[in-house]
Parts: sequence; C-alpha cells; structure tokens
Amino acid sequence: MKKNKLLIANCLLLIVGCFILTGCIPKKTTVPPAEKATPTPAKPLEESILERPFVSLVPTSDGHWVNLEVKNIKSGTKSVDYELIYFAGETRNKIERGVAGSIELKGDSSFQRKILFGSESCTTGKCKYKFDENVSEGMLTLKLRSDSGSQKFESAFRLQKGIEGKEGLSTGDGNFKFVSSNLHPNSYFLSISTFGLPAETAGKATLPPYGIFPSIATKGTVSFKTTDQSAKILLWDNGKWQELTGLFSEGWISASVSKTGIFVLVK
Repeated sequence: MKKNKLLIANCLLLIVGCFILTGCIPKKTTVPPAEKATPTPAKPLEESILERPFVSLVPTSDGHWVNLEVKNIKSGTKSVDYELIYFAGETRNKIERGVAGSIELKGDSSFQRKILFGSESCTTGKCKYKFDENVSEGMLTLKLRSDSGSQKFESAFRLQKGIEGKEGLSTGDGNFKFVSSNLHPNSYFLSISTFGLPAETAGKATLPPYGIFPSIATKGTVSFKTTDQSAKILLWDNGKWQELTGLFSEGWISASVSKTGIFVLVK
C-alpha cells in the first residue's frame, strides 16, 4: 500500500513538473478593454448652415454641361476636392459616369468649373466632344481640406426638362418640389441642395436650402414638406431674402412664386 501511495505521489510530481517546464499551464492574461471612440456630435443644421459653402450647379441650354460655382468657403480652407457622379443613357440601360478634380484655393473663398457630361479630345488647339445623352440624375460631393481636418458635403441632384415641371422639379428626396406648367418643354433645369446660403436669413433653417437652376422668371408653386405651422418659405431675389405667403395642406407648405431660384424653409 505504501509503495502504491509513493508511486501515485511521484506521478503527480512528474505531471506538475511537465506543466511548469513546458508551459502547459496557461497563464492568466488581462485583456485591456477596447478603446471607445468618442464621436463628435454634428451641429444641427440651423447652427451650421452659415459655415457651409454655397453651391450652384447651372446647366447649359443644351444640357451637355454644368457650371459649378462654390462660394462662401470657410476661411483657412486649403483645397477643395469635387466629384460629380451622374447617370446617363436609356432608362433600362443606365450607365454611371464621373468627373473629379481638386482646387488649390491660395486664400480664395470661391471657385468655378465648367463640367462636361461626356468626354473630350483636344489636339492642336481644337477639341472634339462626345456627349452623354439622357443625363437624368447624380451626386455632387465636395471635400474641404484645412490644417485642422476636412469636411465633406454631398447632395443628390436631378437634371430635368421643362415639360417635367408639370409633375414637379425636385432632387428626389421627398422634401422639396417646384411645380410649373409655364416652363419651355425642352429647356433644362437642375435641382440640388445648395448646402449653405448666399446670405444670412432672419429665421433658422429647418431643412437644407434648395436651388432650381437656372433662375428664370416663370410662374410656379414651391413646396416644402413640414408639419411646423410657424415655418416660412424664403426666396433669394435680387440680393435679398423675400418671404413668400405659404399655405399648409397635408404635411406640406406651398407658396406661389414668379421665378425659379434658391429657396429655404425657416422658422
């Protein structure tokens, strides 16, 4: 019996020694908790809108080009990257195209670029253009870079003919529309959020501002989606904001206008 006990004891010692020498006994490790990123809360639109660049995107009369103009760029911005993605072709066979570029500002607070919906080939001072047909919609992206970081702004846009004004010109986001049966059927109009404002308003913006470009004299009705009975529609006209007389109906506020242009909803 004593021999059996001694044998068992020796075996236990050998097993323990094996674990210690070969590292078979796992060491308890402490895993540090994962660091949680502290998100920077985005400012509400009504607080940040005056810090945003103001954008216009005006189509040419044939719809083959757009004139991009960016103003009110925040002081300290070193450069702006822009990208225009759009869809062209027949409804059942749409193709995606893109144009991108970068602008070094050198202290400027604005810039302009003429952008082609298509491709160009230039030799010996002459250029040939291949236009993309039936451009209908797309996305404009701006990225503003400064020493303190970068800011990114995006907006969908739609390029429509005047005949579509009877149903409504809009960006397609369901918050804004401009309806008119007085537009020339084959004229082109581009709807887009302008990100910022051309000038400060008396009230605070509750939705992004929208632009219908080009700005022309025509009768129509502009509408914003809202349930706020205190909301007002403003039109940028002759370098100042003009308050329009709005009527509420089924979650929309609408007002009669005498031109296309830049509109914003304030409270």
